Amino acid sequence: MTVAPDGTIVPKAVEVGALYRGLRVIRSGLVPTDTVVIDGLMRARPGVKVTPAAGTIVATANSGA
Repeated sequence: MTVAPDGTIVPKAVEVGALYRGLRVIRSGLVPTDTVVIDGLMRARPGVKVTPAAGTIVATANSGA
């Protein structure tokens, strides 16, 4: 899920790749300017307005190569 400039949740189809340093590679479907939902994904619904906040994506110790 992504957040549009007007603050609404927008689903985007992505092509996933391999794991790299514990994080999943996204091969296509996103652009560098997309705001991606990284927390609260279970509550995110298309069309709902949200207020995005900066976050950090961190690889976990047991998440692969």
